[in-house]
Amino acid sequence: MRPIKVSIDTALCVVFYVSCLFYSFYKNYELSNENLQNYYYLEEGWSIFKGRRRDDYDWEWEIYKKYAISNVLLFVLHAFLFEIIRILRVKQISLALTIFGCGAVFYLYGYKVLLILILQNFTFFAVGQWTKSATVLWIKAFLWIALINTVKILFFYDQLNVVLDIDNDQLLEFSIIISWNVIKCTCFCLDRVNARSDQQSYKFLDLLGYSFYFPLLLFGPVIIYDRFKECQRVSWPLESVNTFERLKKLVLRLVVCYFWALVMEAGQHFFYINVIQLDLKLLHHVNLWALYGLGYLMGQFFYVKYVVFYGIGIAFGNFDGVIMPHKPICIGRVHLYSDMWKFFDRGLYEFLFKYIYTQLCTKTSSNIRKIFASSITFIFIYIWHGLYTFVMIWSALNWICIVMEGFVKSIFGTNSKLGALVGTHVFVLSVLSNFFFFAREEVGYIYIRRTYFESINNYFMLYAVAYCFFRTGEFIKSIDGDRKYSLKKSF
Repeated sequence: MRPIKVSIDTALCVVFYVSCLFYSFYKNYELSNENLQNYYYLEEGWSIFKGRRRDDYDWEWEIYKKYAISNVLLFVLHAFLFEIIRILRVKQISLALTIFGCGAVFYLYGYKVLLILILQNFTFFAVGQWTKSATVLWIKAFLWIALINTVKILFFYDQLNVVLDIDNDQLLEFSIIISWNVIKCTCFCLDRVNARSDQQSYKFLDLLGYSFYFPLLLFGPVIIYDRFKECQRVSWPLESVNTFERLKKLVLRLVVCYFWALVMEAGQHFFYINVIQLDLKLLHHVNLWALYGLGYLMGQFFYVKYVVFYGIGIAFGNFDGVIMPHKPICIGRVHLYSDMWKFFDRGLYEFLFKYIYTQLCTKTSSNIRKIFASSITFIFIYIWHGLYTFVMIWSALNWICIVMEGFVKSIFGTNSKLGALVGTHVFVLSVLSNFFFFAREEVGYIYIRRTYFESINNYFMLYAVAYCFFRTGEFIKSIDGDRKYSLKKSF
């Protein structure tokens, strides 16, 4: 292992960046008190943190946490039954996955939700079978996305939960599951259209087993079918690894997820980021250290959430022999937002890269064609996430920043100090764009206004810290040689 050399200016950047982070955390801790709006609506905190309430306004965390706790036995039963299937070398693996997954959906949500999900899978498979056209399949995918978005806007809480006989939390879970399934069905059917010699892996039962695979049903991450089909073989890649060794790894991975869940819960006792962002009047005049620290904490809490969510799915997937992508990369080390897209939600990136971007351009394509391909990719991201204003702004700004980042790379190079000086301007806008996604458009507008229009000093203060962040990210990336294997065995 070669020694790590750190230049003096890089070391100063790291120290300054870390110092600023801790000071901004302190300013947010000061804000997190009983003077906040909605403070007394927060739930009582842990007894060990006397007098501290817990910020329980993150609906996504609360719903997923409740789902994980209430369905522990289903996860255990899945792992047990799947292992029995492996030991007995049962050939009908897709049938077993389908029966268990459909049974779980029926138990959790009832027959109406189950029938809708089966119908979704059947319509995709039928269109692919009859037309054998990738174009028609994409039209079908966009029709399902349009239907989901229309129902969300017009009937979501007013009528749909009554029609489906489920509560509001279950309705949110169902909307997430059916959106994941759009990607799964599209991926499977496109692979089926392109498959020539491996048609045996693309039957309707295989699609159902893929879509209803329980550990990834709600939690994700979404994985392309090329990864998933490895677990459907009777003779599988992990056959030489005994059950006990794999079980130890499963338990260890779940313990890590539990640890990060505790970190998340403990952090919510001291940083009320969800409650603070609801108070727009406060954000208009709050201390800038607190404002930007709040933005950083939004990102970190978002990261920890998905380490837990995806970590559970990845743990069970690996145990079952699925070739899973790696967990999200910590956003506190990412200075290029092209890397954020590649290494945060790696499964979604693989889907976007394989089925959209590379279908529209190649490595040798012109820059204009690559920009066009990336624009189509981000249009899909926007439509799939939902036709909301904050999603549109977030998607558009991310696309603009990634295009600008490409120009900076081509002109200055990512490792030069001049490239860092220029690239940091793009990085600042990339960071600000995410506050539209983490919170909502009103919060994003406040960050934009206070950064670019309130005072030139505001921007220079943020730029100085962001430059040190940029240099720190470059340094970490220079000593980290394992990022690119995240796409191993993908295509």
